[in-house]
Amino acid sequence: MAWNRAAAMFFLFLAAAAAGAMEIFLAPIAYQDDSGASAAETKRPQEDLFKRLGGAVIATGVNLHSVQASQDSLPRSFLEAARLCESQGYPYLLYGFVKRTEYSYYAEVKLLERERKEVSAAFIASDDEGHYERLIDDLAAKVTGYIRTDLGMGPPPPVERPARNILVLPVSVGYWTPTGGNWSQAMAGLVSADLSLRFIPAKPLFHLWLRPSYLAIGLDLEYALGTNQPGLESFYFHAAKVRIPVEAMMDLGGGHRLGLGLGPLLEIDTMVQSQQYASTAVQTTIVPGAAFSILYQYVLSSSVSLGLTNMFDLAFYSKPLLTYSPRLSVNIWLGGGS
Repeated sequence: MAWNRAAAMFFLFLAAAAAGAMEIFLAPIAYQDDSGASAAETKRPQEDLFKRLGGAVIATGVNLHSVQASQDSLPRSFLEAARLCESQGYPYLLYGFVKRTEYSYYAEVKLLERERKEVSAAFIASDDEGHYERLIDDLAAKVTGYIRTDLGMGPPPPVERPARNILVLPVSVGYWTPTGGNWSQAMAGLVSADLSLRFIPAKPLFHLWLRPSYLAIGLDLEYALGTNQPGLESFYFHAAKVRIPVEAMMDLGGGHRLGLGLGPLLEIDTMVQSQQYASTAVQTTIVPGAAFSILYQYVLSSSVSLGLTNMFDLAFYSKPLLTYSPRLSVNIWLGGGS
């Protein structure tokens, strides 16, 4: 038995090293309640165990995934678990059950290796009826200990402390154009320039699809210049815009970031029209609106990043003015590093 256990551990370690990461899938864990408690007290052992194991990384080179399945397809035996592994291509599967009686809990979870078609380890825990959470903690500790110690995978990398209260100064230039309707038939955009400020409370603030992500609150001051379409009476269109966007950015690795921005817009438009037989006409309009942006950044250093932004502004005229502006930016980071 000792030799079989050592061999199973050796093969598990070799398989994980060859694949680059050990992908473990946690199947729905059967829950049997023989205590007579109400349905409202039903436990969710798969969800609870997944949270205890860290939800994503329980050791270096080990990824944990939660498997969704109906109650009718819960793997309750070795054959059912092996069939699930084969049908879904899971290399490793944690499966088992939790049983509740009037006075106690009993849990049994097993680690099945698809390649060798055998159970590599079994984890058993029991506790009194009032300590379900402690039972799950015990199970999680045994699974984690086996992977970290018996398999030698090591603990997960330390969690990086987030940088806080970061200021970023983006400066951008670009082109803009009205889109659709009478606006695009009468007017053409020429150039836009933007001076901005971003405040980042914490970076990273959260993880999205295991990618470090953060939120930025901003202030944009923009000037945009437009003119008439060919063949129309000559005029220049001056737009001053103020935005207060909230941006969500996700780090893709290798210095690349993607994000989305959304916020209110205040636009001050001045049209200066040269008239052939009259003095120059000047008309100024102040109109609210909304802004939406798609953002890309490439980090050059700890204090500088380059950006590419696709900006969409909607000014709430009686006939709404929708403009699109692609622009390049240089972002100066003050504290916290880019």
